[in-house]
Amino acid sequence: RRRRKLADAFGGREAARRLTSKDLYRFPRQRLLCLTAAGFALSLAAAGPQVDLGTSLNPLQPVDLLIAVDLSLSMTGTDVAPSRLERAKQVIQEITESMPDERIGLSVFADWPYSVLPMTDDPTLVRFFAEALNPELVLERDQGTSLSSAITHAREMLETRRRPEAQQVILLITDGEGHENEAVIMDTVAAAVAQGVRIWTAGIGTRAGSELTSLGEDPMPVVGEDGQAIVARLNDGLLRRIADAGGGRFQNVSGRVGLRSLLSSFRRVDAESAPGGEAVGLAFWLVLFSIPLLLMDGWLDASGVVESPRHKEGTA
Repeated sequence: RRRRKLADAFGGREAARRLTSKDLYRFPRQRLLCLTAAGFALSLAAAGPQVDLGTSLNPLQPVDLLIAVDLSLSMTGTDVAPSRLERAKQVIQEITESMPDERIGLSVFADWPYSVLPMTDDPTLVRFFAEALNPELVLERDQGTSLSSAITHAREMLETRRRPEAQQVILLITDGEGHENEAVIMDTVAAAVAQGVRIWTAGIGTRAGSELTSLGEDPMPVVGEDGQAIVARLNDGLLRRIADAGGGRFQNVSGRVGLRSLLSSFRRVDAESAPGGEAVGLAFWLVLFSIPLLLMDGWLDASGVVESPRHKEGTA
């Protein structure tokens, strides 16, 4: 309406077009589209929508978490600095710091699982025992990786001090390198799920892998039957299938972003966030989406301002 009043002041539609090179009677469809989209986004943002971006625990229920750490030789790989096992210790530290009010237990496994700390509500104990973990804690003949045994043992540790009101969770921290048939592993996962236990997997390592060396003061490269150095790689495909079947989620925690995502899925209260940043809901992104639309509307409005006749004569 404003533009049409200006056009009438210039002497009508044709006169205004000659003076401004613009059709001031044309309906501003682009502006309408921008304003409609921005208004819709802001209306949704005002409603405060919540979107589950991935599998997470019930934030209103307490948690019994059994952390099972892989101590096999492959965890000495250095494709994740300073090593895969040292990174696993950092993961445990941050998990215990972000879950101070939950019960946490600790076990280790290679070719056979071992109990380290039963379920406790003291996170400092978990960090203390985790700091001492190293591959030499298990016998040299046990340096394989049995994920099925680790899951069964973790489930048994949870069962010994089970709380009916708590969510039962197993977290496997491993590179997924193993020698078992996958069907055997999935059978143990199904048995855990049948007893109300959910399984998360935290992968450490890279697909490029790391050459293995023997333990001891004089480490030597570990070679296979063909004389070639053995390279341990992250088997993220297997870990993802275990988590999917276990009702949990796989997360590569070799980097900071993956660890934060894992911690966010374990948080107890909606308003809480993982260390390193505050949780933001969908409303934030909707408002962020609407801002450029409003700016575009302003630009389109400004670009339609009528140029003065004096300016037009000068350019002619």
